[in-house]
Amino acid sequence: MDIRQLRYFCAIAEEGQISRAARRLHIAQPPLSRQLRLLEEELGVALIERSTRHMSLTQAGRLFYSHAVKILGMMHTAVDDVRDKGEDIGGTLAIGSPPAVGGLYMPNRIERFHEQYPQVRFCWREGNTYRVLELLERDLVEVAMVRMPILMGDYDGKLILSEPWVVVASSQDAHWRSRQSVVLSELADVPLILMHRQEGIYCHDMAVNEMQLRQIPINVICESDNISAILSLVDRGLGLAVLPESTLSVRPARDFHRITVSDCSLTSNVALIWKKARRLSRAAGLFISMFDGEPLK
Repeated sequence: MDIRQLRYFCAIAEEGQISRAARRLHIAQPPLSRQLRLLEEELGVALIERSTRHMSLTQAGRLFYSHAVKILGMMHTAVDDVRDKGEDIGGTLAIGSPPAVGGLYMPNRIERFHEQYPQVRFCWREGNTYRVLELLERDLVEVAMVRMPILMGDYDGKLILSEPWVVVASSQDAHWRSRQSVVLSELADVPLILMHRQEGIYCHDMAVNEMQLRQIPINVICESDNISAILSLVDRGLGLAVLPESTLSVRPARDFHRITVSDCSLTSNVALIWKKARRLSRAAGLFISMFDGEPLK
């Protein structure tokens, strides 16, 4: 058994398919399948339950995966520590972010960082906050951008953005496109398309909670954790979305009409976080320093 086999197994476990894992690892499917089979033979147990469309972990596979993730994390930390002793800063810096806000903040900072430290490679992974936290917990990313609130017990971080929630209509919606602001009561019984509420992350409830507090009738026709999907439904005229302002950056601004909420203050905070228990690489520390913001308590 070697580190390569652990990497292969974790990729299969996380992707759920040999084909997707092979694409992620940039190798062919047959050798990946063979390494999985050899690993199972060495351990004497089945790690994966196979079906025609999906592969899932057995009980032994889940146990082995938890250990494999820790071992790979320790390996990455050891490599970072050794490389940090040298004069040049190199290696790979893994970062994670939600698509919209990451698109606003990451490209220019990666560009500036690359100009100063050209030996550092980036691995930039995207997903909603729930997914990004999962990547951080598994040591698959070292620094992550998330939408607050989250439980900060295991993390350090800094607040980098506080932005309003806005009502979003299609630019072709004759009823709403002339409006620059609304009060919440005007959204009573209006079809709404909202960000999906993730377990343990409650910021997506803000608009709903405020309307319920005021006893305003709510008509939610769809919830999704995919911003592009939400905006596609708005574009088709199925309803209005209530979103943090920066999420509009994932689609051309001309497609949508932004409306402020004038009678309440709904804000979404975005933070850059990292694990307290993991020693940051020099590259990660320098990258974090490129973001202005207040430390999180």
